[in-house]
Amino acid sequence: MRDDPERTLVTLDQLSQTIEVMTSVVNRLRRHLSEQIQAQVERQKAEIELEQEMSKIDGGEAQNAQANTSKNSKRESFVVEINQQEAEPRPKSRKVLH
Repeated sequence: MRDDPERTLVTLDQLSQTIEVMTSVVNRLRRHLSEQIQAQVERQKAEIELEQEMSKIDGGEAQNAQANTSKNSKRESFVVEINQQEAEPRPKSRKVLH
């Protein structure tokens, strides 16, 4: 049973590394979501400004401007890439038990 404390330390180290990786992933996703929200707010502001301008324009011209706006306001898709990065290099003298 002499290996139990050592095995526990290795397990705790692995858990710590897992938590670091997951924290990194969560932070990157949080940044990405914040960027997406900011872009959406900017699009909404632009649409409001355009609607205000269209309300100043006569009927036929306003309809043309609205048609052009609906063509340009299609949603963009995006891809999220998640990869693991090593937080710190592991010392070579450390034993890994499986």
